[in-house]
Amino acid sequence: MYYKYIKEKTFFAPGIKMWSNGIPLKADTWSSCNNWCKYCYANELRASTLGRTGIKQNLQVARILDIKALARIFETAYSENDERTPFMNWAIRNKYFIELGTMGEVFQEEDLEIGVSKNFFNLTSAYEMPIFINTKLNLICKNEEYMKLLVSHKAPIIICLTLTTVDDKLGKIYEPMAPLPSERLRTIKELSKYSHIKTIVYISPFMPGVTDLDPEKYTNSLLDAGILGAHLRDFYMQGKTFQNPFWQKYVKDNKDNLESFPGGYHASYESRKRFLQAVQKIATSRDKDFQVVGMKSKWFELNPYHGKMCYDNLPEKFKNGITDFTAIPIMRKIKENSDKPQLLFWNKIGHKNINLPDKIRTNEGGINNLMEGICNCNTSDINYEMKGEDWLAGGLWNGWKDSKPEGFFSGLDYIYPVTDSGKYIKENGDFIYAYLPREYNNLISDGSQTFLFGPPSGIKNATIDVKYTKDFLIPERKGGIEDKWLNNI
Repeated sequence: MYYKYIKEKTFFAPGIKMWSNGIPLKADTWSSCNNWCKYCYANELRASTLGRTGIKQNLQVARILDIKALARIFETAYSENDERTPFMNWAIRNKYFIELGTMGEVFQEEDLEIGVSKNFFNLTSAYEMPIFINTKLNLICKNEEYMKLLVSHKAPIIICLTLTTVDDKLGKIYEPMAPLPSERLRTIKELSKYSHIKTIVYISPFMPGVTDLDPEKYTNSLLDAGILGAHLRDFYMQGKTFQNPFWQKYVKDNKDNLESFPGGYHASYESRKRFLQAVQKIATSRDKDFQVVGMKSKWFELNPYHGKMCYDNLPEKFKNGITDFTAIPIMRKIKENSDKPQLLFWNKIGHKNINLPDKIRTNEGGINNLMEGICNCNTSDINYEMKGEDWLAGGLWNGWKDSKPEGFFSGLDYIYPVTDSGKYIKENGDFIYAYLPREYNNLISDGSQTFLFGPPSGIKNATIDVKYTKDFLIPERKGGIEDKWLNNI
């Protein structure tokens, strides 16, 4: 075994990105990894995270989930008297998805000796919990016992398969310890025979000059394996991981499809969009339901699907495990008239009559994401309890400062808070926003001046004065989850 030491911790908490992917719980059986993918900066990130607590990272330490502690969490979730983790209790009792494998490979070979992922699946199967797995399928590709963990699971499983490339030679270069792309695809084709297992692909990272060499081969490889859709994610090169001749050459060879930012490079938006649209066109010719998603807040230019994948063509038993309170239905309503400026009121376009927990406690699972519209993996400075409705409106729409809108929607492209005489305005206690197509950018202000051709790049605190909004369209949803899925619209 590569690791020499083992440390257990309860890496189980509310989901960090539930606003966009509808998955309310996350777990990491492993928060260390031995795939040694060249593009991965996770070790550097882990070192920084541990360093904040005074721990120097040791790559020979296996950092794993404390299964006994997790078992106690599941047991207490069904106790009417347990008040410490009301959100997690609610999500477990409602059998919502748990996202697995956000910090390390779930099925790395060392699990044969340590068995943490094996025990996790035995536990969650007993509770009939649906699982969303980010993975390269290491042990699943070559170990019958681990294959049976998925095949025999007593609840739906969505596999999110990482495929930066479908070329085995490139796969060996960039992902030296992971199964070859062809092995992963062959295994997924076998797993697709089981009705409780569905697979999407995580095009992560999307690497210009690697991922996009042959869009037709890439797309057909996915469809041939029975994969339902794909999620494209940007490639960020920053930090010590990318300061060597290998990556310097990569940057030089692919400079036309990369953009610089302070501290590094990432794939240009146009290169990602070009590949996404090429894959979508090829896929649609074979399967009209196949969707490629991603691009984050550019959803108004493209289709506003869920952040992790398009769930719309999943069977009902899978959909039931996805939470109702994502940003997607709201964004879809806006996109119905994306060529028109719109005035947005939470009580007209927000979520109504959906399944919400009665209450939320901040810092459940030792993480602050219940309090923030953005990802925040630290604990909150405050620790208190609130109603589920207040938490939802705060996280998605308002944020947690009465004086300034800082919810999820405040950070989306084309969405701007509305002001009157330079002050943010509210209705029924909720901030008001406006959606502006690009051709209306001349209405945007930074609080002191309006820009004829829209604000310069990098401007913060962009707003729109209420005096410009009197003729704006005001979209309104009926309430409930009638537009949670496209086939319900």
